Amino acid sequence: MGRHSKQKPRTASVSTEEQSFYGIIAAGARDGELRIKKRVRRFVATILSLLVSIALCCCGTFLWWDIQGKAKRARMEAENSCVQQVGSMTESYNKAFRLYGQVASKFSELDESYDLDALAALQDKKPEGYKLLHCDTDLDGDVREAKALKRSFDRLSVEYRKALTPVGK
Repeated sequence: MGRHSKQKPRTASVSTEEQSFYGIIAAGARDGELRIKKRVRRFVATILSLLVSIALCCCGTFLWWDIQGKAKRARMEAENSCVQQVGSMTESYNKAFRLYGQVASKFSELDESYDLDALAALQDKKPEGYKLLHCDTDLDGDVREAKALKRSFDRLSVEYRKALTPVGK
C-alpha cells in the first residue's frame, strides 16, 4: 500500500466566475453538437427525398415507356393481322379469277361436257377488282372490308367450281 492510496483526489475550488465560464463553453459545445446533428439530419433528409424523387421519376418514366411499348406492339399486331387478311383476300381473288378464266374458256369452246347454261350464267359474274387496302389509317375497316371481299370471292369460286364439273351423259 502506498502512501497515496487512501487519499481522495482534491477538487480545486472553482470560483463562480470560472464556473460560469466553463458552463458557457459547455453550453456552446452542446449547441455546436446540436447544430451539427441538425445539419446531418437535414442532409440525410435531403438525400432521402432526392432519392425518393429520382425513384419516382424513374418509375414514372419506365411506366410510360411500358405503356408506349404495349401500344406500339398492339398497333404492329393489328397491322400484321390486317396485312394477313389482305393477303388472304388477294389469294381468294386470284383463285376466283383463275376459275373465271376456266369458265370463260369452257364456254367459248362450247364444250358440251359441261353445263353450258350454268357457264353462260356465270359469264356476267366476273370477280370485280378489289380496292387496294394499305392497312395504314383504318385498320378495323380495312380488315372488315378484306374479310367481306374474301367471302365474296370464295362464294364465286364455289360457283365456278360447280359449273366446271363435267356433266355425265
